[in-house]
Amino acid sequence: MDRYRPIFHFTPRRNWMNDPNGPFHLNGEYHLFYQHNPFLPEWGDIHWGHATSPDLVNWTRKPIALTPSRELGEWHCYSGCAVIDGDEVKLFYSSIGRDERNATTGAQQWMAKSKDLQAWQKPVSNPLLTSELHGDVQITEWRDPFVWKDVDGWKMIVGGIHEGKGCAFLYHSDDLESWSYQGIFHRGEEWIWECLHLFRFGEKTVLFYSPSAQVRYITGTINADGALEADYRGTADYAGFEGYYASSGFVDEQGRCVLLGWMPEGRGEDFPEPAEWAGALALPRLVSLNADGSIRMSPLPELSQLRGERQAWDNVRLGAAPVDAGMRSNTFECALELEGAGGASGAVTLSVLQSPCGRERTDIVVDFSGDRIVIDRSQSSLFLNTHKTPVEGKLPSGARDSLELRIFVDRSTVEVFANEETCLSARVYPSLADSDGIQIRSDGEVLLKNWQVWAMNSAAIG
Repeated sequence: MDRYRPIFHFTPRRNWMNDPNGPFHLNGEYHLFYQHNPFLPEWGDIHWGHATSPDLVNWTRKPIALTPSRELGEWHCYSGCAVIDGDEVKLFYSSIGRDERNATTGAQQWMAKSKDLQAWQKPVSNPLLTSELHGDVQITEWRDPFVWKDVDGWKMIVGGIHEGKGCAFLYHSDDLESWSYQGIFHRGEEWIWECLHLFRFGEKTVLFYSPSAQVRYITGTINADGALEADYRGTADYAGFEGYYASSGFVDEQGRCVLLGWMPEGRGEDFPEPAEWAGALALPRLVSLNADGSIRMSPLPELSQLRGERQAWDNVRLGAAPVDAGMRSNTFECALELEGAGGASGAVTLSVLQSPCGRERTDIVVDFSGDRIVIDRSQSSLFLNTHKTPVEGKLPSGARDSLELRIFVDRSTVEVFANEETCLSARVYPSLADSDGIQIRSDGEVLLKNWQVWAMNSAAIG
């Protein structure tokens, strides 16, 4: 048994996965595509894997959707999106080759389509977009198209670099085949932007992007020129490559804005146990918009179907002596509410994946004095090379008065939701078989108003 493979996160049966691509919901069935190397558990030879689900919890792996067309000079099918167009679904993606078709200066945007959602055909009209569209505008690392229907036709944004900064570039089409360049949708401050996607909330637009660091978002209004004017900037997850990257989003048939992300591995060099797979899908999140432009992110409600044994406490005064959860598990959900930390200068620490001997544990630290929340991995594993740097985020507003945490642990994954405002994720690899304890303690007196822990059952992933 692979003791690090999650039981309620989607993973490839074997070999490599990274970015989630082109998710959509059609006729009651969810579809997920993902960057996939079907031959090795490492990046390379990128195809599009495919899976379906009735509920975003239980998954069925499908045959590979997109394979590089070597005969056409294509070596990788990079990230992209899906569009439901009448009785067809069309996949838009970045086609990468070698030499003059390299990812830095030679990317092209291609399309594949299907009516049965099993056999995907690449039309002879490919490439749909090439860098020649830009004229004298110099763009590099041009990739990851995202397409949506607007009042005046189809719009597409693609990420890339222009004049040393990451940008989103805007395109227009009447028929999803012929595209024109419209200009810069938004110019960033980071050196690169990739994996762009957006949600629309009335007149407001929330643009997500991955800048080779923490996934970020911008809330704003699209002006008369089609560009996004920013009102608010935020962080979707503080992990970056340590636990959450390359987000993708879609609106399901219930009208919910669903956010997906990739959880990279953090095994490090010379990992002592064999692993035939790499990469996991982060738990789906529902996104809503606050009046100030910030977003709320909550775990998918359907996950509650996996809850098993439950332990619960009410109105516990926390102090230096740890309070034990009353169960041991490395696959669980935890919900807790803290109150009365207004004047606290210390921290509340929830230790998970803790060994009885005390040599291993992962700490989720609510640091009131530092106005931060941290996944402390410094003692997460006795393996020397696993990633152990902390994942740190800003403590949510109002946390000193009341803080609600939702925490999901699934063997090697840790995901934290704080007041549905701050999200942190991480990968951990305990070496000891009995690193499955759960305890909570505090430097000062804080009221643990409510604490529930559920052992989580396996999702059906086949």
